[in-house]
Amino acid sequence: MFSPHKHGKDIGELAGLAPVGITATTSKAEILALKADCVVHTPTTPSLVQGADADVLDLLESGKNVVSAASYHNPAMPTWLSESRSPLEVLRTVAQMRVTGGAFGPQLPKALSALKTVMRVVDSSPVRFAVPVLERLAAPVVDRAIPRRATGERLQAACLRGGVSLHGTGLHPGLMVEQLLLLRLAGLLDEVREVKFLEVGDLSAAPDGMWGGLASLGFGMPLSAVDSDHAIALMQHFYFDAVLANVAHTLFGARAEEVRVERHVYPVPARTRVQAGGSVIEPGTVGAIHMSYRGYIGDRLFMTNAECWHVGPGNAHLGPDHPRSLAGGHVITLDGSPARIEMRNELDDESYEGDWSAVTDISVKAMLDVIPELCAAPAGVATPDLSPRYRLETA
Repeated sequence: MFSPHKHGKDIGELAGLAPVGITATTSKAEILALKADCVVHTPTTPSLVQGADADVLDLLESGKNVVSAASYHNPAMPTWLSESRSPLEVLRTVAQMRVTGGAFGPQLPKALSALKTVMRVVDSSPVRFAVPVLERLAAPVVDRAIPRRATGERLQAACLRGGVSLHGTGLHPGLMVEQLLLLRLAGLLDEVREVKFLEVGDLSAAPDGMWGGLASLGFGMPLSAVDSDHAIALMQHFYFDAVLANVAHTLFGARAEEVRVERHVYPVPARTRVQAGGSVIEPGTVGAIHMSYRGYIGDRLFMTNAECWHVGPGNAHLGPDHPRSLAGGHVITLDGSPARIEMRNELDDESYEGDWSAVTDISVKAMLDVIPELCAAPAGVATPDLSPRYRLETA
């Protein structure tokens, strides 16, 4: 629990129900001391670059199973912030990061500007000879300011020490690709050459605190503020790298380190004025954001994973291959032999209610549903099992 105003409050009352006799806490020490079978881990997105992995490692080592909405869908897949990346490599990426809104604090833009200047000097010809020394000096600074993400090996070791399991799930990543649809549809084909997955969603009903608010995602900002180096583009890398790694392994037998991911993010101007919570989206500002993450094994493109978010039906970005719904949906395409498969999941615009969020509601259900199996599973990082499973009919 990270909201100070909830500390000490009865959980039932926080949920709008009668008191249940259990109080909320913001104390990590109190949570670690609990004799809990499982912890449902739902960190804020900024916390992924502020040390959330340390919390998960501590929870696992304290003997608690963890099911998380964060990016633990394939911890073996390296990202731009993995411990396997050198400190200077991480700083080069962070120096180019663009932020909007206040999710990361008001001082970050100035810090990024200063870091960009420092990295320009570090990468200049006269200083290149000192790079090995600078790498050693930068390591402790980087891991204090922007802790690098824990490797799959560290997470697995923590599971084994605590005798528990870790699983990352949600709507996407989690259900749509890894469990329910794409990879199971692939079983209908003799050969799969390339797959595409597109998720489209209307964020107008998103609470102001989600992901730091719409402005932190880039909505309502000038078009020039959002590109492939925006914070949301880098944060999504944590999630969609895992999706691409899971598909590469399941369909093509590739190891995580063999997968290369390229991102391309662009803004789409709003056509209508929308007030969503405390945010106002004016025409001409960012009203939709299209994010593509392309996965390669060598030079072979095997998957394109795309997200397109908009605020308000009037600002939906409906490309030719998008769901034919202003509310959103999914399009799954598999090119292979002997057929090409396309599946569409499109929300009904007339009956859609903005206060129901597929991303939130289905993600929560997926996390709750997995708890019994996770608690019963052997110690270690748990991923979906796509092998055929059967039961004996007794009726």
